[in-house]
Amino acid sequence: MWLTRLLQMTAGAVMAALLGACATTTNVDYRSDYDFSTLHSFRLVPPATPGSSDTRINSPLVEARIAHAIRDHLAAQGYTVTDGDADANLTWQLTTHAGLESADTGFSVGIGTFSRHSMLGFGYGFPGYDVNSYDEGVLTIDMLRTGDDTLLWRGSDSRRLADGATPDSLTDMINDLVDRILRKFPPH
Repeated sequence: MWLTRLLQMTAGAVMAALLGACATTTNVDYRSDYDFSTLHSFRLVPPATPGSSDTRINSPLVEARIAHAIRDHLAAQGYTVTDGDADANLTWQLTTHAGLESADTGFSVGIGTFSRHSMLGFGYGFPGYDVNSYDEGVLTIDMLRTGDDTLLWRGSDSRRLADGATPDSLTDMINDLVDRILRKFPPH
């Protein structure tokens, strides 16, 4: 009985550590002296220059996906997205960031029974020397005051870019990024 409980607690701790290591953090900054409840409409302003020379993300097709995802998310929150006069302008930038990762150590727990006997085993893997590089796509969304383009709110998040992405996988990635970022708007 105690052995089963010990295994459950160990497995839970390992899963929590693994899930925590995989999570990304949405970064948000905003003007604390601004009343965000006055914002009801937004005008989308595509970026003037591409944020990256990476052809996987520097594309009019990707820009259209970002605009569509932002428009859909804001509409679902009850905001109006217009091409005319609006309470704030909204723009975005999609850039890439190179990262490195190395092989981690491994830890495992096993339990077995034979006849009336139970056994508990632990395993540990030594770190390897494999180092891999990868690219992350970083989406930053800015909300600017109409008229003087003062930055009111900024949110950013990232996702690992996959080689051989399809239109569906790019759309899913962008929708996920936009949702995670705009979920933090308005600030509380």
